Amino acid sequence: MIRILPEILSNQIAAGEVVQRPASVVKELVENSIDAGAARITIEIEKGGKSVIRVADDGAGLSRDQALLAIERYATSKIFDQTDLFSIGTFGFRGEALPSIASVSRFCLVTKPKEFDTAVRVEMAGGKLLQVSETGAPAGTLVEVKHLFFNTPARRKFLKADTTEAGHITDTISGMALGNPGVGFKMVVNGKLVRHFPPDQDLLHRAMLVLGKDVADQLYPLAYTAADISISGVCANPAVTRSTANRIYLFVNNRLVYDKGIVAAVFRGFEGRIMKGRFPVAVICCELPFDQVDVNVHPSKREIKFLSPQPVYQAVAQAVATALKAAQQNVAAYAGSRPVPGSRVSDVREKTGFAQDFGLQAVQSAISWGPKRRSEPEGTPFFASEAAAQKTDANEKPDPVTPDEPPFFAPTPRDRSSETVTGISEKKLPTIFGQVMGTYILAEQEDRLMLVDQHAAHERVVYEKLKHRHTHLPRDSQFLLVPETLELGAGEADLLSNILADLEALGLVIEPFGGTTFVVKAVPGLLSQKPVTSLVHGIVETLMETSDAAVKEQWRENCLISMACHHAVQANKSMSLREMESLVKDLFACDNPFHCPHGRPTMVSFDKTRMEKLFKRVV
Repeated sequence: MIRILPEILSNQIAAGEVVQRPASVVKELVENSIDAGAARITIEIEKGGKSVIRVADDGAGLSRDQALLAIERYATSKIFDQTDLFSIGTFGFRGEALPSIASVSRFCLVTKPKEFDTAVRVEMAGGKLLQVSETGAPAGTLVEVKHLFFNTPARRKFLKADTTEAGHITDTISGMALGNPGVGFKMVVNGKLVRHFPPDQDLLHRAMLVLGKDVADQLYPLAYTAADISISGVCANPAVTRSTANRIYLFVNNRLVYDKGIVAAVFRGFEGRIMKGRFPVAVICCELPFDQVDVNVHPSKREIKFLSPQPVYQAVAQAVATALKAAQQNVAAYAGSRPVPGSRVSDVREKTGFAQDFGLQAVQSAISWGPKRRSEPEGTPFFASEAAAQKTDANEKPDPVTPDEPPFFAPTPRDRSSETVTGISEKKLPTIFGQVMGTYILAEQEDRLMLVDQHAAHERVVYEKLKHRHTHLPRDSQFLLVPETLELGAGEADLLSNILADLEALGLVIEPFGGTTFVVKAVPGLLSQKPVTSLVHGIVETLMETSDAAVKEQWRENCLISMACHHAVQANKSMSLREMESLVKDLFACDNPFHCPHGRPTMVSFDKTRMEKLFKRVV
């Protein structure tokens, strides 16, 4: 038998999508407050929101008739016709939140417009209207939700501990505060004020409050515009990372959202600056025409779809990359030594001495102040094409040469008083003192002590040179003596057929061999020693899963990184002073001198204040 569901039951079904936990209630109510033009919003909760949720604002308020209409399902003031549905500029629009919340709680609404003398009070329980009365109240709206899921115990038992639910609410408020820095927020948990964001803040100061003290002094502003897309926000120094993506806040037209494409674009902006498995800290705000984004994808309104996603993703990646490149102009601040937040390294450092802080156990025996006897020849650069550009000072006598080992770096003159590096800033290069433990280069720049990881630094130099060669020189393909065949599924074969031209441009020549069989005839010179069939299978499988065309480029990057790592000077390799100077000079000329291609830092620095604290000269 088919029959129409009762209204209360249908509201409870809808509540399963809209109201998943107390944080969902807070989100919906706060969004209504912002849509009402509130300048200050106060959120109070008890027992993680299970017992009481109270949201008060100073917004426009509702009249008696509007208040009664607001608790009806599909009643909204945000959209009026079909065209409005595809150009939504408000947080709410579905007309489901209030009736859904009221159907699973003891609900009270008190609201008053500024021009009215009295407020209206609407009380409900389990979706049933109990009482409508007049009362005294300030202008604005107060919504009180008690005993959430009292009439649906099956839903209530799935809620977590009070502290866990309170944490979800806190994260929700922090996220909405970031997206609306002009609105003031107060959050009270069990009678105690736990969050306070003053009104009329700019995004940078709001981000400093939300992200915490350990990030506040390492934030870089974003500002990028392309056509009708505007990107703003902040990103943190790549040294500040997290183990999850929960500190990447994404906003589209001030709406807190989650979009895998934008997250991937943020990673592309940080490319080569963070290690695999770590996540950056960023606040990304995208502004674009309302009709270019669809927010009517899910009742939670957290998921969105772009009409043209690629321009948005490109703008985000470019905004992040531009901000980081500008920030690294200040070498001392960008590479400043700072432990990863939460690692408690700072506590350990304060209790230990200079040697432990730097990892130096035997400083005198570990530092090389210049070679007494060298085992590497000098005068021949790493890349033979640069030999003409590297000359030895005529007044210097060459060191003894042992020809059975290849050189790592070209020599450079020791007098560098007039040298500058335009890739970073018009400032002097660091002064090199020696080598520590056969792995780290000890240097000084602008009253800062610097340690440079020779392997990571050389890896960055070699990687950028290899990438430049691969990008600007003709395609390098190596034909196989025995072509290899591979069998694919129908969907995989169709996808591969569409990208054959793209792969050939990268040096991977594949031709159809009938049906779903393909034959690999040539591979890039960089990949001549790599398994071919597993490579192609990996590209196709990843494309099938993500539909991200950037995957075609990623395997090339991985190959370049692998080659750079293989060719770079290794740790525990003795280097002469001139080799160290040449390496540091080449490093500072790179586009990204602060990270190896894997994302590890190439250098750390310690300012004078930090050094004086280590030696207890200052407290």
